[in-house]
Amino acid sequence: MTDCNRVKEKIQQNERLKVLFLNDVGFQYGAGIAHLRQIQSFLLLGHEVKGVCWMQGPEGDIPFMPHNAKGAWRGMTCLSNTHYDHGCTDSEIMASILHEVDSFGPDVVIVGNLHAAKWPLEVFLALQEASPLVVAYMHDCYLLSGGCAYPGTCRLYESGCDDSCKSTDAYPPINPAEIQEKWELRRKIFCGPQGVPIATNSRWTLEMARQSLDGLHFADVVYLGLDEQLFRPIKRSLARRLLHLPEEEIIVLCGATDVKVPRKGGHIFRDIATEMHDRAGFMIFGWNSAGLEGVYAAGQIRDYRLMPLFYSAADIFMGTSLEEAFGQTLCEAAACGLPIVAFNVGGVPEVARHDVNARLVDSIGAEEVLKEILFFVGDPHARQKFGSAGRALVEKEFSLESQGKRWTEYFVGLVQEM
Repeated sequence: MTDCNRVKEKIQQNERLKVLFLNDVGFQYGAGIAHLRQIQSFLLLGHEVKGVCWMQGPEGDIPFMPHNAKGAWRGMTCLSNTHYDHGCTDSEIMASILHEVDSFGPDVVIVGNLHAAKWPLEVFLALQEASPLVVAYMHDCYLLSGGCAYPGTCRLYESGCDDSCKSTDAYPPINPAEIQEKWELRRKIFCGPQGVPIATNSRWTLEMARQSLDGLHFADVVYLGLDEQLFRPIKRSLARRLLHLPEEEIIVLCGATDVKVPRKGGHIFRDIATEMHDRAGFMIFGWNSAGLEGVYAAGQIRDYRLMPLFYSAADIFMGTSLEEAFGQTLCEAAACGLPIVAFNVGGVPEVARHDVNARLVDSIGAEEVLKEILFFVGDPHARQKFGSAGRALVEKEFSLESQGKRWTEYFVGLVQEM
């Protein structure tokens, strides 16, 4: 493995790094797409990058090398048999992962979500012994709690998760008998002078980390970005013809990976779509999006290159998440020039900014959201103004280039602490 001092020198002198990205489901779903976009930023910066995951989906077959990228992509290795269901022990799982890491010899290992693979978090400690620099990326609250990704109103993650947890049947499922041990393990991994550093997707997640992880070694925000050349406005009339949508109707778009997940607020979308069926059209994407009368349901769109078409066919984007660490759909909608209505929760206001590119609602429920939707329905000038502001915001702060600069700043700050 590369010497730690040499890696610090590379970072300080802005030299090319060998970076390995490790996660559970490759480029699938929200955190997987975020993982892909981070890799794109590192390729733009000119680094040599490899991926290791448990299981990749069809998204892995989509060409994703950014325009003008100077880096080298060394491919994705899938460890599909490295799982408890195949009889693997924790030690065997970690050995398999470490074999791939060692064969690449990275300067840096960036670890995204692992919970879909059920890989043990002890792998962080093993990676620290094998690689000069290991960073954990927080997409949600899984790395803070005893195992839940979103704690809701529960604050046990701050003082000590235990078997009184009310989220044991949420995703990912938790064994109550293991909760306290897993909560304590996270403090061992991330706290103290040898703790694994954390990068978070929002100031909201950063604050939760600081409140929860007493003695946190190092943490800072690295906002997600996207390919603003892909996610950009398409002529609305063309987008609607391609999707067989009515030309003149005001259309409100909503969506998530799975709209039936309670925290995504699908019930609020249903209430508003029912209430406004005679004043606007409604379109929704994601798993379990079918079945609402009068609503255009796009289903789960696995080819993310098609997403700008759906955003561009709409007039307004409605975010109904009740808990959200960042909100990539909000960023995508803004990039495509859509005004946003959403709840003022979690990291949402960091990308959907009230009275800039969004109208945010403080009270959870359909009534106040409905008022803001009607505001945009009745004011085409406001739709244009807020939509243009969102596009400008993404170009300035949430592009792949901006994401890459934040990662560079993160590493510079980190090595100063080493």
